[in-house]
Amino acid sequence: MTAIKNIFIAFTLTISSQVFGQNSDTAKKDWKDSIVLLDITRNNHNFRVPWDKRAQSVSKFGVVLENKELITTATGLANHTLIRIQKGGRGKWTNGKVLWIDYQANLAVLGVENDGFWNNLTPVKFADSKSLKENLQVIRWRGGNIEKRAAEFSRFTVADANFNQAPRIELKASSEIEGAGQAELMVSGDKVVGLVASKISGTCSVIPAPFIEDVIKLRKKNNYKGLGYFDFVWQPASNPAVTDYFKLSGEPRGVLVIKPGEKTPLKLHDIILEVDGFPIDIQGDYLDPDYGHVIMEYLACRHKWAGDVISFKIWRDGSIQDIEFKLPKADFSDNLVADRPNDVEPTYLIVGGLVFVPLSAEFLSSWGGDWQRSAPFRLVFYNNQKAKKDQKSLVVLSLVLPDFYNIGYQQRSSQNIVIEKANGEMIATLEDLAKAIESPKDGFHVFEFKKGSTLKKIILDAEKLSEANQRIAKRYGISKLQKLK
Repeated sequence: MTAIKNIFIAFTLTISSQVFGQNSDTAKKDWKDSIVLLDITRNNHNFRVPWDKRAQSVSKFGVVLENKELITTATGLANHTLIRIQKGGRGKWTNGKVLWIDYQANLAVLGVENDGFWNNLTPVKFADSKSLKENLQVIRWRGGNIEKRAAEFSRFTVADANFNQAPRIELKASSEIEGAGQAELMVSGDKVVGLVASKISGTCSVIPAPFIEDVIKLRKKNNYKGLGYFDFVWQPASNPAVTDYFKLSGEPRGVLVIKPGEKTPLKLHDIILEVDGFPIDIQGDYLDPDYGHVIMEYLACRHKWAGDVISFKIWRDGSIQDIEFKLPKADFSDNLVADRPNDVEPTYLIVGGLVFVPLSAEFLSSWGGDWQRSAPFRLVFYNNQKAKKDQKSLVVLSLVLPDFYNIGYQQRSSQNIVIEKANGEMIATLEDLAKAIESPKDGFHVFEFKKGSTLKKIILDAEKLSEANQRIAKRYGISKLQKLK
């Protein structure tokens, strides 16, 4: 009986140690010494009211790295004037500075001015690609205490880094935590799974640890070249008639190139069969060994960077061919909707109370995180278009400042419409518009808008423009009626 009792006790102790060991592994990391609070003061520009510049305070989080550095998301750092950093959730603030930032990757590395700040802080460890799904928690400072909320893995998807072009993998997880999206930590056990970049309708979008680690390692070696992307447009070959038409035998596979990019060796109607050795299915997806089925755009960022060469296997002119594609850097200067540097102030031109601005990524983003749904449909449509030789960019009539000079054009139909011509001249930039204003037609300024706009034309008295401009500037407290560069 004693022997049986001893065996039972030994078994109980073994099980207990395993259980406590598991709990210890989950809780052994004291996140208080690895996450800090950031208070950022920045100039917040209103791209729909572009002369309006106000100081804004942004609270978010930073994560302790080796070599006395912090990492956070790039969101909220544009046009910053002051960065303060607090450890321990309360008490003294220390001035910080940006050491490195990439808005396309949505990551930034910070340093501090006081070397003693790093006392009692511990660098985090990042999870590998196989450990991103289980036992997830969101960690942050709140009210001077560490707050932990459970999260549940949903899926991996190819996300947009800054606006809507540079693809990278993103983890989606559901959580009841409120107000997240400020670089909170998502963790599993004692490892960092990623940084929470945003949260919409209960779903957190997380920059995963493997991507963050890749960027950190390349930066340390001074070899970070930025994100690359595929500059061509393709369509799924879901209908078997597509591959039959181009005489591709065998099982339906691959996608059809419908618009080659200027920087790619691909041609119109090439069928992409493989990218970097990964077969592409008729939906445009491939099977990633770490993340499952994801869209092939991610192959531009799967351990690849701007300037790297990727191999393509294509079907062209009745035969399979191998080609090489050098990834262009994700700057998107050839997009119809401009994606300008984040630290650049907005440009505008006010003519008789008509406020004109470039159609830019920042302008669309002013409708919030869900701008694809909340921004005007026609403006969102332009976001998917490439620039043309005769139309490098677009200019929008953002709003009309009411004055008896522009009476009749103050209704909502006069807002957020794209101008096509001014005084008979095609308009692609604010500079084009400023030049056209110098040459009125028969004593009038005539503004014509793109086909499909709710308003077709605006006509204003050219002789009264100067007087109207002065009156409007004074009434609305506008110091400059134009800022072109």
